[in-house]
Amino acid sequence: MKKHIKFFNLQLIFTLLFSISILIGQVRPYQLPSSLISNTIETYQIEFDEKNSINPNILLEQISENSIPIIYQIKIQTDSEKELIIEIENAMQDSEDYYFIRYKNNGYIGPIFSNELSPENKLIITGVFPNEFIVEYITSKQENPILPSISKIYKNNYSTIQKIISIEKYWKKTREEPTVLITGFWPPTNEMIRHFSQSLDLNPEGWIGENWEGRGYDIIGYFPQFENPDCSNCGMGYGDLEVDYQDTSEDFWAIIEEVKPIAIITFSRGNIDYSWELENNYYNRTNWYADYLSPLYPTPNPPDESVDSYHLRNSNLPMQLIENAIENANLGINAWIDWQGNPGQFVSEFMGYHGVWYRDISQDSIDICHFAGHVHVGGLIDWNTAKEATNITIREVLDYLDQLDYMSGDVNEDTFINIQDLLVVVQIILGNQEPSLGPFLAADLNSDEIINIQDIIILINIILGN
Repeated sequence: MKKHIKFFNLQLIFTLLFSISILIGQVRPYQLPSSLISNTIETYQIEFDEKNSINPNILLEQISENSIPIIYQIKIQTDSEKELIIEIENAMQDSEDYYFIRYKNNGYIGPIFSNELSPENKLIITGVFPNEFIVEYITSKQENPILPSISKIYKNNYSTIQKIISIEKYWKKTREEPTVLITGFWPPTNEMIRHFSQSLDLNPEGWIGENWEGRGYDIIGYFPQFENPDCSNCGMGYGDLEVDYQDTSEDFWAIIEEVKPIAIITFSRGNIDYSWELENNYYNRTNWYADYLSPLYPTPNPPDESVDSYHLRNSNLPMQLIENAIENANLGINAWIDWQGNPGQFVSEFMGYHGVWYRDISQDSIDICHFAGHVHVGGLIDWNTAKEATNITIREVLDYLDQLDYMSGDVNEDTFINIQDLLVVVQIILGNQEPSLGPFLAADLNSDEIINIQDIIILINIILGN
């Protein structure tokens, strides 16, 4: 690692970085970074080369003078092409302290408050864009400060080795045009799914989700409205799925009862950047941020009384496929998977948890939900681009559903049940053909996990129409 120190004019410049057009992230409640940017702070150049992590031990520098709050900043540049994870030791001196990650394009992550600290006063910030960023720490504590130190910076790497698809992921298509449910919150996430609303009041041009793109699935969207459609500090809104714990939960379960989705994709505004962040982890937590209307926290808390507090549920959307598809579309969006972090302890994570919660409890139901997960959408993405990225995400989920579905008797997967399927079953029984898991399930017509003469008899009766 080399450290390059750049010296500029010794004054702090006040910037107009946060004009009325700047948006607020829904990962956490509304708050802006400081209006100060110091041009005297050191710029640290981090060179990973072939390494995945660096232990730089960088101390943050105080940039504010004799005023409250006290502001610390440090600028970092790296040669990484992957999103970064930052660990900060001695992160906060007071429970009212907070952090931001700031970018040159006026984007940012934050605010990040003390309820996201580990017991060792360590803060882990995920999803940091790698090129150039400022770490900003704001505190009101003046006496005997212990300076925060960036102790580790590492790449957001995760093994993408294809796992063997288990039998539990396969599903038998029993419904004509099963439904995929998508939801949004603050813009752009409500506007980018408006065309999937069945309400003419919300979508005057009409619902386009019926048998969408001829794929054999209905896509239905639900989202709240806001007085200012292009709002920054949007608040709770009105209509379906208001940004409120009680309203979100009540509306969600009512929608589920009506729609009975086979898959769920929930969206909300993320950091103020151009990210498409696929969230992996959702916790049945108790340390939520307050919402806008009393009661300010979930009731009950934790929301899911069937499992322990902080029970972890995960996304099972085809996240790597979605990431690759968004990147390959060249939309100017940075798609990435947050394998290690959480969706932010606000109504976004609450909604994401509801999706994977329903998926898990529906596994023994006739209306089983097979896939669920949450996507945080960068607040700087324009509506049309976000709409296209939404369509790409849905297509990848439908492709994955198609890959894993089977029809009993259609052993050769040509969508017909006829003598050709019978011949394949005979070859399997004789040991002349080794079926993959999908054809095996289609050939096992009596579901006893053995393919034999009993399955042939059932298949003949299906072909004869008996």
